[in-house]
Amino acid sequence: MKILGLIVEYNPLHNGHLHHINESKKLVNPDITIAVMSGHFMQRGEPACTDKWNRTKFALKNGIDLVVELPYAFSNQSADFFAIGAISILTHLQTSHIVFGSESGAIERLTELASQMSSREFQENIKKNMADGLSLPAAYAKENAELTGPNNTLGIQYIRAINHLNTNMIPVTIPRFASDYHDELPTHDKITSATAIRQMINNNVDYTSYTPIQLNDEYIKLQSWASHYKFLRHKLLTTTPKELEKIHDMVEGIENRLVTAALGCSNFTDFLNTVRTKRYTKTRIQRICANLLTGTTKEMIADWNLQNGAPYIRVLGFNDKGSAYLKQIKKQVEVPIYSTFGKNVHSMMQHEQKVTAAYSSVYPGTQATNLIRKEFSSRPTIMNEKCYNIEMKEK
Repeated sequence: MKILGLIVEYNPLHNGHLHHINESKKLVNPDITIAVMSGHFMQRGEPACTDKWNRTKFALKNGIDLVVELPYAFSNQSADFFAIGAISILTHLQTSHIVFGSESGAIERLTELASQMSSREFQENIKKNMADGLSLPAAYAKENAELTGPNNTLGIQYIRAINHLNTNMIPVTIPRFASDYHDELPTHDKITSATAIRQMINNNVDYTSYTPIQLNDEYIKLQSWASHYKFLRHKLLTTTPKELEKIHDMVEGIENRLVTAALGCSNFTDFLNTVRTKRYTKTRIQRICANLLTGTTKEMIADWNLQNGAPYIRVLGFNDKGSAYLKQIKKQVEVPIYSTFGKNVHSMMQHEQKVTAAYSSVYPGTQATNLIRKEFSSRPTIMNEKCYNIEMKEK
């Protein structure tokens, strides 16, 4: 069988993502298409614009057969661990092909760059560049400008993860089309970046020509660091320095800089601009802030040993094909497959309760309660292809 794997965030799902799904299927002609999707926090340390169950529905309505969650421990990480988590899940699900977008659009070149990045000389140069005060992205860029594109960066790390995990998965890339990852304004009449769409939503600009879905504007506006800042500020100003030191990625005394900024800044934009440096980029600061809100500690991450990949698979949703495929392979999968939340789930999955509690904090009371409840009470979202009906099953 040909099993197509896509690594996604869908924050939100837009026409560019639909192009990615359709082109990937043309290239692979798969029997099943699987999406590994980040949960409530994204790879750049941002809260998702809408919850993971909504985004699962969007995926199932637009060509995905099976949606599984990339755990927070991997989704709120640098590209290398993000890739290891996603590729390990796809490997367990017997994925034959992964297709990703890139600025390069040339798999041969990305494979070559992946090999270079794994060399001892390259790694020593990166360490030297960072010792000189450069951030990790800047350290990579100093060695090779081709590593600066965000999609190239992730694609290279997917290839490295395939090698690291010794899987036979075949990587395929397609060129990013019509917009850049960081574009804050549309440059095309039908396709633009998720960043631009989020900006349009927050500025009450019609975005519907850029998405195949309709979003709940009332609540999507709440999901950003702007709305989470009051909770972050409270955490920073009421947590002891000793406890702050335990938070994952809190190194080199950065917690003191965060607390000082929280004392003087009334909004997240000013806070971020005050804290960020050449070494501590916007993305790195956001990840640290997410770890603080979710109570993710250095001890947790060390215990989970992320280099080994994801220790379980959590199913968020499927259609008839996805359900049949899971039943076919479940006895062959070497890690637990969770469709519901139980007492004996892995501690990494138990942590998702804290993640969702932190994420839901900006919602009004009833909505927040319902979202928290979903984390441990909901079963996978099911789409019946015959009637195109989507429903969320709960215990």
